[in-house]
Amino acid sequence: MQLLQFLCGHCGKLMAVHSEHVGQPVRCPHCQHVVTAPGPSAPISSASLPDAAEVAPPPPLSTASASAAEDIFSTSDEGSDLFARREVPHIEKPPELPPSLPPEDKTVPSESQPAPEPNLPWLPQPATGSAAPSEATPPNESAALLPEGSLLSTQMSSPSRKESFATERGTRKATEVKAPWFLLLVFCPLLLYAIVISIFAFFLYRHDQQLQEQLRERFDKMPDVGDDPGVRKGRRVYLIDRYKPELATLPLPESLCTTLGKPLRIGDLQVTPNRVERKRVSVIVGHSRPEPCQHDSLVLYLDLKNLSSDYAFAPLDNYFDRYWRPGLDLVPPLTLLEIDNKYRCYGGPAHWYPRGDRINPREWVQGRGDQVDFLQPGEEKQMFVCTDGDDAKAAAILFGDRAGQEYHGPFLWRVRVRRGLVRIQGKDYSATAVIGVRFTDADIRKAPTEAQ
Repeated sequence: MQLLQFLCGHCGKLMAVHSEHVGQPVRCPHCQHVVTAPGPSAPISSASLPDAAEVAPPPPLSTASASAAEDIFSTSDEGSDLFARREVPHIEKPPELPPSLPPEDKTVPSESQPAPEPNLPWLPQPATGSAAPSEATPPNESAALLPEGSLLSTQMSSPSRKESFATERGTRKATEVKAPWFLLLVFCPLLLYAIVISIFAFFLYRHDQQLQEQLRERFDKMPDVGDDPGVRKGRRVYLIDRYKPELATLPLPESLCTTLGKPLRIGDLQVTPNRVERKRVSVIVGHSRPEPCQHDSLVLYLDLKNLSSDYAFAPLDNYFDRYWRPGLDLVPPLTLLEIDNKYRCYGGPAHWYPRGDRINPREWVQGRGDQVDFLQPGEEKQMFVCTDGDDAKAAAILFGDRAGQEYHGPFLWRVRVRRGLVRIQGKDYSATAVIGVRFTDADIRKAPTEAQ
């Protein structure tokens, strides 16, 4: 409901009424005189305001007339005569207040409760038992009743400071809401991916370590068989040489591999690969003359040393690098040459038969002998292993055909050796192991012609 402001014709102070009381007699809250509320189009001029000294005090009202005029909204004739006897002064708009206004009330109303309306004591109030307003009005009360464009109008029309802060906070929150979405859609998946990959890499590493340990356990402590198994210390004990054919092609652990000139210790045996030569080797059958092979062979020379202090053993055995072709024996020899992991040259050129065989004579490579050399404690000797010179396919791969196309690339020579004693379930057993020697075609030397 709209409030209309005008000046009292008696005391000259500013007052306001609701628009529905326009043209009706109302009581001034300051001087308690009854005046007629002018219309909204009535101009307010300071020149038409009567001087406070010229305004005569109102005549005393009788009890009857006072009681009759108790209701300021009454339309009785008596009330009309009362207002007819007084001339309503012309009211003009008061001049604007000077800049030195009293301090405004900056209390911000709460959002949960609506802002209270200005306290207008001359308006009808609900019957709450409160006392009537006093004639003494604070000086700043008129400032609260200024027309539109004044301090009160500005405070009521402009948004509050708390509302502005809430709007700004909502805008900032709408801007910041993008950050959680970035974390959820970009950062969190990357973090989860990194964690999963790390866990997978850890388990893969652990699996590889376990596989290496299993392979080392398998190749490091193998049964001791052959011409001279065991060690020369009291009773000779050995295990039965039983393994699956796939064992010959399983990858060797890096801890059992070495290169030319680099020593490797396995049990009580120290192995140092010396050199690799290409030469023609010969095989002795029974007690006949040595018979050279049809093709050249690769020969690996090894420096072997017995590191034990109380027993002797034979590091190499004719059984370890025996002649083998698929179908002739159940299991292939574990001494073989891998060519770029594509072709394998198993064993050597000499067949192996156990001692005491009356049908098949013994065979051995010239330079190795029928009786295997034993290494005494602390003793060191040079021995060798070689490929089968009678294998035409292996010779063609190693040294090329007649056009001279030789192989160029890496090699891995897997050599089975006797390594001394191992303790299994509280007992000592003579065991063997498989080591690897890595080299390339650049490491191969040409042997002198008289060796052919």
